[in-house]
Amino acid sequence: MRIARTLIGAVLLSGLVATPASGTHGGIHPTFKPQNVWFHCNGPTKIYQANWAAAIGTAAAHVPWTAMPPAQSVDEGAGCIGFDWGGTTNPLYDVAFQGFFSGNLRDITIRLHQLVFGEARQTETETLRLYAQIDGVPLFPVGAQPNNGRTVTVSPVPGNMGATELFEFSITNIGYAIDVFDAEGKLIDVETGGAALEDGDGTQEHELVFYIGLHGTALGQAPQGHKVGNWVWDTTEVPSGMTFNPSTLAAAKVAADLPDFSGG
Repeated sequence: MRIARTLIGAVLLSGLVATPASGTHGGIHPTFKPQNVWFHCNGPTKIYQANWAAAIGTAAAHVPWTAMPPAQSVDEGAGCIGFDWGGTTNPLYDVAFQGFFSGNLRDITIRLHQLVFGEARQTETETLRLYAQIDGVPLFPVGAQPNNGRTVTVSPVPGNMGATELFEFSITNIGYAIDVFDAEGKLIDVETGGAALEDGDGTQEHELVFYIGLHGTALGQAPQGHKVGNWVWDTTEVPSGMTFNPSTLAAAKVAADLPDFSGG
């Protein structure tokens, strides 16, 4: 049958292995531009929880990002810290990040450093709790995990002579574009879903929010054998940040529930 041959000829261009098609969008052909951003200090102090308390209920309570990497080192007085104890909007999450990205979005890789306080690591992995949303649409809807979140297990990488550890993971399945060919190899359609909303790279601005915490208990009480540290960013030693639409995904991955922007 022609329909069967057409479906068999579908070629997945977005880098995802298997993503269900959600619709055809007027002949647009979304592409996914990569972009690096870095987290920056925000507020009157260098302590995230203090700044959050002073700005509670506003966007200023969250850590922002820009396309400019950190320019100064710890020795020059740069850097901010978020304690591993909760105390944000939800006490299970340690820090919240909020900012914008313009264009189509497929996946994100997050790199976040922790300041470690000397104790020897007895486990190779740590499990993080994640909450995320784009334009108010949750990436991990209610019911996926308690508190609208999901977990991802990361293998921290030591740095700065053991003083810090890098946590890196990717969130996939935020958007996709699939070229559909007929039996003769002719492009006949492009199926898209999630945050693949525009032709080409796109220009629409999207607001994103992330909450991140260690998957222990609140107040910094990590499970036995796991380290308790504090999230740090905005120095040349610990350039915590993200890559939108990375060409290569991190080893640790968690799949979003493809966001629906139809409003239905």
